[in-house]
Amino acid sequence: MLPAKTEENRTTMEAVQELFDRWREKRKHRDPIPPALWEAALSLTASHSVYRIAKRLRLHYINLKARAEGRSATGRDNRVSTFVELGPLGVTIEMTRPTGERMTITGNCNVAELARVFLE
Repeated sequence: MLPAKTEENRTTMEAVQELFDRWREKRKHRDPIPPALWEAALSLTASHSVYRIAKRLRLHYINLKARAEGRSATGRDNRVSTFVELGPLGVTIEMTRPTGERMTITGNCNVAELARVFLE
């Protein structure tokens, strides 16, 4: 299910549209778009606007724009890295946002709540 490439090695809008059309013909109602199709759509952002891609492929503009910016549709960033170290006295967790902000949690505390607040 690889899209066709042009001479500049870019995926063409027509090839990606064909992939989406074939998937829509075979899918069951409300099936999520497969990751490979999202990647194909995102590959077009190098040569087309998000609006044009969304309109042509019949995608939700906000969802496509969020994916193009590296976030989920909820606005949370998908590129958060987490380091977890288990030690004899508790846990050390280090989180880094793409903006460079860092948070380290050490000890026995409500890690889930602190992480939720940090990542929002």
